Amino acid sequence: MKKFISMVMAAAMVVSLVPATAFAAQDDVKATAKVVDAENYTVDSTTTVDRPVGNDAEVQLTVTSADYAAGSAGTATFDFTLDNAKATNAFNVQYIIADGIVYEWDGTDKFMSKESTPRPLVDASGTTVKLTSLDYPYAGKDEFSITLTGKMERGWVISITPDSEMEKATKGKTATVSVDSDDMKITNGDDLVYAAIEAEGIKASVKDTVDVAVEEVATLKDIKIESVVGNFNAFLDTTFGTKDQLKLKLNSGFEFALASGATIEGNGAPVALSSIATVDDDEIVINADDLSGIVNTDKLTIKGLQVDAVSAKAGSTATVRVYLTGCDTVSVEVAKAIDFNVAMSVDEDEDVPVIYSGVDVDNTGIVSDSDHKSLEVTIKESFAGAWSNSKDFTLSLPEGVYITEVEAAHDGDFALTSKVPNNIVTPNGPTADERDWFGQAYQEGDHLNLEFERRTWDETNPDVTGKDEAAEITFTLTLVADPNFEGDVVLKLEGDALETQEVTIAKFVKPFVVEAQQNDMQIDYRNTEIPTSVVIKEAEAGLWDKGTEFKLALDKIEFDDEGKIAVDSKSGLEIKDDEVKEDDGVLYFTVDGRSDDEPATVTISGIQLYMQRSLPAGAYDLDVWSPTMLADKFDVDGDPDSTATKGYLVEDLFAPVTDEAIVADVNDDFVSYTAKAGFVNIVTAGREDTESFTTKVVVPVGESYLISGENKVTIDVPAYINANGYTMLPLRAVAVALGINSNNVLWDQTTRTATIMYGSKIINMTYGQKVVYVNGAMIPATAAVEITNDRMFLGLRDLGNALGVTDITWDGATRTATLNGNK
Repeated sequence: MKKFISMVMAAAMVVSLVPATAFAAQDDVKATAKVVDAENYTVDSTTTVDRPVGNDAEVQLTVTSADYAAGSAGTATFDFTLDNAKATNAFNVQYIIADGIVYEWDGTDKFMSKESTPRPLVDASGTTVKLTSLDYPYAGKDEFSITLTGKMERGWVISITPDSEMEKATKGKTATVSVDSDDMKITNGDDLVYAAIEAEGIKASVKDTVDVAVEEVATLKDIKIESVVGNFNAFLDTTFGTKDQLKLKLNSGFEFALASGATIEGNGAPVALSSIATVDDDEIVINADDLSGIVNTDKLTIKGLQVDAVSAKAGSTATVRVYLTGCDTVSVEVAKAIDFNVAMSVDEDEDVPVIYSGVDVDNTGIVSDSDHKSLEVTIKESFAGAWSNSKDFTLSLPEGVYITEVEAAHDGDFALTSKVPNNIVTPNGPTADERDWFGQAYQEGDHLNLEFERRTWDETNPDVTGKDEAAEITFTLTLVADPNFEGDVVLKLEGDALETQEVTIAKFVKPFVVEAQQNDMQIDYRNTEIPTSVVIKEAEAGLWDKGTEFKLALDKIEFDDEGKIAVDSKSGLEIKDDEVKEDDGVLYFTVDGRSDDEPATVTISGIQLYMQRSLPAGAYDLDVWSPTMLADKFDVDGDPDSTATKGYLVEDLFAPVTDEAIVADVNDDFVSYTAKAGFVNIVTAGREDTESFTTKVVVPVGESYLISGENKVTIDVPAYINANGYTMLPLRAVAVALGINSNNVLWDQTTRTATIMYGSKIINMTYGQKVVYVNGAMIPATAAVEITNDRMFLGLRDLGNALGVTDITWDGATRTATLNGNK
């Protein structure tokens, strides 16, 4: 069937006018032909559309040379030939552009300017240009002519707008026009395409694809079927008994599931698909006569249709092919098959935030705009019901990284249960503050991991109305880190019903780095100078704020003198009083002015030690930290002092600040600011001085602790009385409690021998032997050396003899051994 195409004027072109000269030759008058705004459109190939479907194309002739003999008439006839089209209406000169002015045909013979006072177009000789001849009648013809009088001048643009119909309007067909003239040489005048058919009839779309788990069912987004040639009634025969049909077919691996609420909508009320559609697994067929009441429109919408991934493999795509009688077949992707899972992700396009370690969330002591927030994390189930609430799950962070706050939200299908603190019950069902849910999980994890207990949230259920969307929860963590932690913060998701997953949510860098070397030292007393320097480098220029304090301390050794401090010459950093100071054996200095364009380098040299002569040989660590950055007062052991109100890791940890909320109290070992392990290595032990054992040590039999001075120390294996009635004490625990460095209590698994180095003594004892060696001399023991639960035990009196402790008492009533009880 034929299709009608109307071509009308496009935008006017402005071309400068160049006056003609006067010498004769037909070939000296030339023009170039082209088509402007050729149409690409879609029509149905089997039905006549009795209205215009496109009005944009025009044929333009641009005069490129116009040399006429004096006195010549200047008449030009243009011959047009159509291919795959015939004229249906006027094929006229619509306008002429001359000297930048548009002149429109007045419908009779002249061309009048588009000005406030129209005037006719005249050529250089003053003759009015006219349309003097039209090839009437032209309807139904594929060849016709137009004649203009007047001398065509160089730069003129002549626009011809043909109305025609295509003889074959099927996909891939084109309509062309050729232009020729005996009075003017036409360039590029052959087979100019002014219309083309790209597709036929309909197009289909969905707003978005949906995920469907393998062997599960999912509801599709609305499928829209649109007519590109107007009303469906224009070509779809809805007469009862006709064979016109609308058909939808799925590809292999998928089948349709026709839900009771599925409908098709157009003009008028929605129609239930169950009442008009025939469903055969992967195909739905609807007869056109069943659509007669709703197809007086150019768009049909199918809602609530479901797809079942019966045998699809994960990653495959469900595609619906749409067939409509008389139209091209079109396809649309509607779903993707996925595995049954819960996925954790972050936005890959977002930069990983960089945070400084060892500082609070207010960045006390440094100048930084970091808000300590991680990337936003999303945990989402692949489909409704994939996330089982009958299993625990855990979110874990690297050791040394802690959470101070959480910002979280979930979609409407992820409900928290009443087990969550401060749960709020609303008329629409239970909701809760996600912050409290995270806070409870963090307390359960002892501030180390987020441990979410089972059934603290409600899983989604695809069989329950209103809970058929996949659950999703998003959250952002505010983080702080141990001063010695640096590197990526990798969040790990684990659980019995989950695949272990990891995402990087932040990165920590140190605000300063310390460079120091090991120093082998011989035991001495006062003013023992360390031969090497300690260098502290700023991470970036201007980072350390004015008033920021730094401290240096040694394990079990005090600094005896301040030493010297020097700042590089380029950074501009200033140190208060230009000196390093000493207080109670600890060195410190304070920033008095920030660095400028270069990061600062601070060098401390000439450091001297006060070394107790009883110090055992071994390695002693150097600690360097900033109490300002820690936003708290810490002593050398890393514990908050009595005046502290909150630890540096704490803003509130999901609760008002209390002793229980301070991470330092929950985990005494969280602070680590060792800058150089073994900074001082004593290679000669101090002189023997058994009188230096002054610490009172109380060991109750059967208890998992002992008392060292005023400190209660937990031990993993308690003292006991053996089968022979001897009181057996844990060797390492008691030795350390008395004051021996733990590094100087050694164990040789091969020979099952323990060695204690104290002062000038080297004490050896071997499992099963009833003897102890002190500096190679054998000392008989009353009880054989025993091993219990991987710990070595020695008899009470034998241990005292070996270490030179003479003040030993036993209280039979309380079953308690005491060493140095009278000191």
